Order: sequence, then C-alpha cells, then structure tokens
Amino acid sequence: MLASLMAQTDGDWKANVVVDDTQSERISGIVSSFNDPRIYCTFMDKRYNNWGHTPREFGKQMSDAQYIIMTGDDNYYTPNFVFELKNKATLNYPGMIYWDMVHSHFNYSYFKCVPAGGQIDMGAFATRKDLAHQIKLGTDFAADGWFVEDFKKRFPLEKIVKIEKVLFVHN
Repeated sequence: MLASLMAQTDGDWKANVVVDDTQSERISGIVSSFNDPRIYCTFMDKRYNNWGHTPREFGKQMSDAQYIIMTGDDNYYTPNFVFELKNKATLNYPGMIYWDMVHSHFNYSYFKCVPAGGQIDMGAFATRKDLAHQIKLGTDFAADGWFVEDFKKRFPLEKIVKIEKVLFVHN
C-alpha cells in the first residue's frame, strides 16, 4: 500500500500507519525504509482480531487530513489516485467520495462500488474529516458497509459523489 502512495503523480498525501503489537518491529522497519515525512507510524498496545477495524478507527480519529481513507496494507491505489481524489473534492466539497475497484475476492475482476452496505470496500471511499470523526467504525466484518450506511443516516443532505474510474485494487 505504501509503495502505491509513493508512486502517486500528486505528492500531496499523508499516511498514518497504525500497527498492532504483534508486528511492530517488522512494520516499523518497512515504514522507516521509505524515509518519507508524509508517513507516520503509531503502535497499538495489543492485537485486535477484527479485520483491522480497531486500528483504522484509531487512525481515523488521529487524522487531520481534509479527507480520510481507512485502508489496509494489502491494498493498492493507481498512480493517479490522489490527483483524481483532489479534483473531485474541490468541485463541491462533498461529504463522501467513492470510486470503483478491482477485487481479489472476485478473481481480481471489476467491482462496481455503490455507497451501500455490502457494495463497497473500506479502501474505495474517502470521507470528509469533520464528518468521519463523528462516526465510529464498527468491529465486525461488514464495518465498511455499516460506516457508509451510518454516514447516509446521519448526514442525509451531504453530497456523495463518485469518481467514474477504477482507482483501487483490494488484494
């Protein structure tokens, strides 16, 4: 995932890497090898076995970026991802932006994302910080879909817009 950020055509991004205690030394070494001040690393006090949702929630709450994406270390973004996201965000400052993806659970085939439970992956949408901080990410397998559904209930007047491109690969 970090390598795909390093390959971005637009370098205006930050990554908060949140690590549970079972992998801290290995991950710390990987993060340090990038030697990039845009990458921050935080270590949690214990291992949470909930598909990475507790570390994502922690990272979301500590983020100060305008838009927040909660993704995993096994995901990749196309080199034009940051450029496309920034362009869409500046059009009308939407509450949520999403895009299509290629998904490993479907033999690496095209997955048309929809902002609904079971129709989107955590790494395929960005939420405006002021709104994301008001929603707690659940800890069950379907937490990504529940997050989107909670967003729609809490903020029915906020715009949800789509970038009509595949920008993400879930590995």
